[in-house]
Order: sequence, then C-alpha cells, then structure tokens
Amino acid sequence: MNYRKLAIGALSVVVGGGIFATATMVDFKKVPSIGSATEPFYGVHQNGIEIDRQANATLIAFDIKEGVDKAAVARLMRLWTNDSAELTAGKPIIGDPQIEMAENPARLTILVGFGYSLVQKTGITDKWPIAEKAIPGYKIDRLEKRWSDGDLVVQITGDNPQSIFHAALVLARDAEPFATVRWQQRGFLDPAGINTTQVSRNLMGQLDGTANKPIASKNFSEITWAKEGSLKDGTTMVVRRIRIAVKAWDKLSTNNKGVALGRSLDRGAKLETKSPSSHVTRAFTTGATGIIRRGFNYDDNYLADGTRDAGLIFISFQESLKRYLDIQARLNTMDDLNRWTTPVGSALFIVPRGAQPGGYIGDEFFQ
Repeated sequence: MNYRKLAIGALSVVVGGGIFATATMVDFKKVPSIGSATEPFYGVHQNGIEIDRQANATLIAFDIKEGVDKAAVARLMRLWTNDSAELTAGKPIIGDPQIEMAENPARLTILVGFGYSLVQKTGITDKWPIAEKAIPGYKIDRLEKRWSDGDLVVQITGDNPQSIFHAALVLARDAEPFATVRWQQRGFLDPAGINTTQVSRNLMGQLDGTANKPIASKNFSEITWAKEGSLKDGTTMVVRRIRIAVKAWDKLSTNNKGVALGRSLDRGAKLETKSPSSHVTRAFTTGATGIIRRGFNYDDNYLADGTRDAGLIFISFQESLKRYLDIQARLNTMDDLNRWTTPVGSALFIVPRGAQPGGYIGDEFFQ
C-alpha cells in the first residue's frame, strides 16, 4: 500500500475545504438496476406490500395534535400523497432544501395506515371498517408505550437507506403542523444483490417469510386485499416489535435451534419430526388462513441492564385481522420460541386503498 499517496490524499481533503470537502469533482456512477429503480406510487393498492423483498425500512407513528380535525387530516394526506409520488419517482419536492437526496430512490415505496384513535379523534368512527380496534394483550407481552399504537403510521421501504432517511425527513416535516412523532423504528434485511430469493434471515438465523405466497398470485391477493366496504383494495396491518434474547439464543446448538424453530437453519426445510410446540407447528397456516409477513430485523443499542436491544419488527398484512389473531392466539398459548422472544411493541392499523392521480390517500375516509 502506498501510504505516501494516502497521506497526500488526506491532506488534500483538509486543504480543499475541511473534513467533508475535496478539491476535485467526484464522478458518481449510478448502478441503473438498483439506484435509479423506481416503483409506482399511484395504483389500486398502496405499494410496499405486493413487491419483491426490500432491504431497509423506517416506520414512523404519529399522533395528531389537539384541535386537528378531519379537514386538517385530509390536508396532511394531500401533502403526503403529493410528496410521496415525487419522492418514489426519484424527484425532489418543491422547496426541498436537499434536492440531491432525492436521487437514487432504489425502489422506494411509501405506505400510510390509520389507527382507530385517528377516527376517534376526528369523529368518523362510523367509517372504521373492521370490528377490532386494537391488538388484544397476550400473556407473553411486555409492551412499552414508546413502541406501541399511534393515530397514523408511515412505512417507508426500499434498497437505499439514504433515500429512506430523506423521505422520512420530508414526511415528518410535512406533518409538523398536524401531528407529533410517537415512535420510529428502523429495520433491515439482506442488501440488494446478496441473494435472489424472497426470504432473508432474521437475527435468530431463521429464514423468515418462507410461508408467504408468491406476489401477484391469486393466493397472495386473497390473503391480502379486502374485497368490500370502505377497506376494499386495502388491508389490515399489524406491527409487533419483538425483542430477541440474542445472547441466550446463541448458547444453543444449531440442532437445538432447529428443534425450537421446527426447521433446519441452513435451508429452512421443515424437520421430518417436529415438536408439537415448535414455532413452525404452532404458526402453521394454509392458503385459506395465511397472512403476508413483511418483517425487518432491528438492532438499536444496548438496554440499561446491558442486554442488546435487537430483534424483529414483525409486520403482517391480511384482508381480515382474524387471520393474524388466530395464529397469535396459538403462539401465545405455546411456542418454543417464547423462551427467547418478548413482544415489547404492538399496533394495529388499516391501510386504505391506493391513491389515484388527483386524489389522496384515504380520501374515501375524509371527503
């Protein structure tokens, strides 16, 4: 290695104008198949669900401010709709102080959901389209307010953490007159190009999402999209933050991990002889009872007791919440993984149909 060249190069950075400046222009070369790839924003369904696996996610929940009414929420939805359409196309929004950050959207998608508390506060509870108003509490839960509930949620996903950061910044700025941030969660999967499958390993080493139906298939559509009412072409969304006792889990042998999961860790194959309490056995569904899992790993920091705050941001979409509730009831009763996993956050949202040009997200609720 030529350390002299390195030293001269480092000096030129400082002389050229400080730590972040250089004396020469950098020729950024995009990778067309990744950086400039875009996903449509407008459509029958909101995007970010029926899409090939994305590598990164930011979820932000908001609570509307006191005095914000139905008309004000509609204004926010128009703002979010217009800005999301631009950002997902790789275009800066009007007045954006960081227009360069809109480059390289890398399949950026933005999805908006509503909590029951939103329709309560805006006086439109008659438009809430499902019987359930919240996820019930379970004996395995140790829920923390800082990771639970919310009037609104924005899910921002894609393959470029920087474009996701920028979109989150823009949408949070849009929301400032109307709402405050309740929580934010960031997650990750394998980066684009690591593998060509639609599954990725969670932090327990498990291949997650193996039970998902192929996107654009009849089964996928039947599981995901509501068929009637104000939720037609929309869906229900469950967000659960599940902390994993990584240190304790890692003490198990590979074989014992597979027994608890009910699958081999190497290729995710179901074990020929499964324990009746294994996770796969307890979570088993058919096409008629399944859900679509779109979870992400998280690794935030260390907790006060020195344990690592890492785990899974479990996200599922299903046309009827009963699909999820039936599975979770079985896992609550018995699941070998409960020894190493703890739900610390929980939220339920409805995801309205997709916006059309000239309309806005949720216009069927706020017109």
